[in-house]
Amino acid sequence: MELGWLISLIVAIVVGNLFAIIIATLNKKVVKDNKRKINFKKSDIYFYWNRWDYVTILCAVYAFICIIGLGACLFMEKTIDDNWVQFFLHQAFMFSILSSIWFISRLAYVFKGIKERWSDEFQ
Repeated sequence: MELGWLISLIVAIVVGNLFAIIIATLNKKVVKDNKRKINFKKSDIYFYWNRWDYVTILCAVYAFICIIGLGACLFMEKTIDDNWVQFFLHQAFMFSILSSIWFISRLAYVFKGIKERWSDEFQ
């Protein structure tokens, strides 16, 4: 394994876990019923701006910076054998996917909460 991929893998594990821990600490504010499903009528956390949104934005900004770094390396005619190209390629891919998944998950929770909380208005 090349050095760029290895360093990128370590950074992705550390930063990804840090982001996941920050988001997971929000679970203590989520009210669940006896079937372990989220009770959206008592859980307001999905309806206002919180740490999840900040982490998603930070993740997306980091992915964008890595894409810019990859573009700069390719502009300087570096190849895939270069450690920086490997690092930026892996980081840009991983954190683009991660921020997209978190954004879609956040939207899904908000829409599901709206549907359960104000279902009488949609019928």
